[in-house]
Amino acid sequence: MAVDLVALTVIPPFMPASAVNEEEDLRVQRAQEREQQERRDERPPRRRWLTVVQVLAVIVAMVLAVYNNALINQLPAPNDDEVAWLTISETMEPVAPCNQGGVRLFTGFDTNGNGILDLAERGEPFEMCHGLQGLSGPQGQPGNDGANAVAQLVNTTTIPVGNATCPEGGTWMASGLDLDGNGSLDENEVVTQSAMCNGLVGQHGVDGTAGASGAAGASALVDKVAAPSYVCLDGFQVRFGIDDGLASGTANDGVLDEDEVRATLNFCFQPLRHERITDVYSNIGNSMTVGCDASAWLADGAHFVFAANDGVNGCELHHSDGEANTSTLLLDLHPSGDGLPGRDLGFHVLDERLVFFDATDGVNGRELWVSDGTANGTRALGSVEIKAPVAWNQGLVFASPSGSLVWTNGTDLLPWWQHPAWNSTQQSAVQNTLSTLTNPGAGWLHGDEHALWFSAADAQGDVEPHRLTNAGVVSTWNVNAFGSAQLSNLLSDEHDLIAVGLRGTAKQVVRLLDNGSVEWLTSIAPSSGDTRLAEGMGLHRIGDNLVYDAVTFNNEARLWTTNLANGISLQLSTDILAPGAQVGVANTGERLLFDCVTSTYGVELCVSDATPAGSRVLHDLTPGVLSSDVRGMVAIGEGWAVFSDGTHEGASLGRTLWVVEGDAVRPVYNPWPGAGNSSQALTYGDVVVSPTQLFFIAHDGIHGHEWHRWSHGELSDDWIVIAR
Repeated sequence: MAVDLVALTVIPPFMPASAVNEEEDLRVQRAQEREQQERRDERPPRRRWLTVVQVLAVIVAMVLAVYNNALINQLPAPNDDEVAWLTISETMEPVAPCNQGGVRLFTGFDTNGNGILDLAERGEPFEMCHGLQGLSGPQGQPGNDGANAVAQLVNTTTIPVGNATCPEGGTWMASGLDLDGNGSLDENEVVTQSAMCNGLVGQHGVDGTAGASGAAGASALVDKVAAPSYVCLDGFQVRFGIDDGLASGTANDGVLDEDEVRATLNFCFQPLRHERITDVYSNIGNSMTVGCDASAWLADGAHFVFAANDGVNGCELHHSDGEANTSTLLLDLHPSGDGLPGRDLGFHVLDERLVFFDATDGVNGRELWVSDGTANGTRALGSVEIKAPVAWNQGLVFASPSGSLVWTNGTDLLPWWQHPAWNSTQQSAVQNTLSTLTNPGAGWLHGDEHALWFSAADAQGDVEPHRLTNAGVVSTWNVNAFGSAQLSNLLSDEHDLIAVGLRGTAKQVVRLLDNGSVEWLTSIAPSSGDTRLAEGMGLHRIGDNLVYDAVTFNNEARLWTTNLANGISLQLSTDILAPGAQVGVANTGERLLFDCVTSTYGVELCVSDATPAGSRVLHDLTPGVLSSDVRGMVAIGEGWAVFSDGTHEGASLGRTLWVVEGDAVRPVYNPWPGAGNSSQALTYGDVVVSPTQLFFIAHDGIHGHEWHRWSHGELSDDWIVIAR
């Protein structure tokens, strides 16, 4: 039977709204209280477990502490006799495998307990190489120009005598800033003002007693004599001097002797003389060849001494007074062969009166010889090493075959510590000090008016610079704290020494100060490898500036300078390459002349005054990109004499003597003129300069290679040349 379900809705009795709300709040409150009670009922078990864990952790920690203490007590007592483990490092030179240098580490046990890791205690080394030096950062942008400074002005007015402030007169000074820029100090611009008063005039002092009469003075003399024929064939000299008997002169005789002349005024009415002066090997034969081409000028006695081959006696010592065809055989050093004077050492002049050279007599081998330009004054001194000497303390210093150094003034060869200017006590002290050094001068020698500088190895084998003063005092500098110092291109600066040295992996300029300290003057950073500083043109000084070549990139040597006053180094030119690399440098003291390479002119002449504006190509002797054959140059006065081929007024010249005066270049003597001819000047020998002449070897097409001379009086401003 079907049943119908009917939903019924129960309607509670009517209650007010407030009563309903209160009943609902009561139900919510009771529900919250039941929930909180349930939470309180759950917490006690968790707290109990946490307490158990904490107690167990404390027990474990105590057990571990007891165990650790037991282990410590079981450790053996320290042993003071244990062998120390040492480490030592040393600097590596820039060679393979560390081409940029580096550090080599050694480790090992100090078995002998001396606190030093000896060679026998070292294990296999560990090498750490330096990386390549990074490129220089870009140059920063120039800053903004600052505002022009306001000119400071000073006005002065005279205060008359009788002024209330300055009774004796004086000067009133007012100073300030020219704010309106009108060039005068207006009243409102005055900042400070003051009066400088004259003091009272003091009373005259008592006259002193008359002094003794002075000696009678020598008379001043002036005379006129004919010009020396070897310089000028048509001219005269006006000579100025004092009749005081100087040197070999006779005092108060009314005659101006040669040694009494103080100055001359020289006039010539035709070009000064130039010519070939020798024909030792008659006609076309070459009197000078390789190994037989050394020479020197001795001003004391006017001797030109040179090596030459006459075709009969071999290469021997010859003499000339500078005139044409006046040469004679001075001495046949090796009667049965060639003496070959100056073949290895060259000729070296002392005091303008003695020349030193190497030669052989055929019996004693090659020895050191000395000559005063006469046969009787020429003799052998003894054996020396084949190494150029240096001038020091009124003599020359040579290397001896024993590895020491010897000194001579032309009389004897003496051990360098036995200098005759020192007494026996000084000599003994110097000898004792030098005995601690080995191989003195083996690396380099340099002499100046104050001292002899030299390289030597100390007791540890490190080669460092040393100095022996004229007073016999020896000093040492430690340039490289980790090894030996390598110095070159030495340049004296009062009591200091400027040189090129290796700093790390690159050459830099260093100064050895008189007080024993070392100052590095440059820090030029190459893009890679070495700067090769001064390897081409060397190191030269103009005022406070050093000028040299250095490589910074592309393996190209460029022109640089360093100012000694402010320490600033900069590249002088972006166009000049390889300065002085072929011929070298001639320094007048104000400017340098040197060969150079440019992309526009090839090899030509360049000049520098140590400024960027003054460093440039001086003259393109061979126009265009073709290079000139520059062979030599010397400074004479403020100009230069240059040997090169070139072009003049459209005509090509073979090897010719040119002069440089200011910026002007002109040819003055071509020993073998004519189209297609070349004198081959300076194929043999060097340029020799006397007070009036320039000597050089050249070929004239008829007489072979012979000595020529050119009078340089016009270039040196000693002569006034007037064309009649």
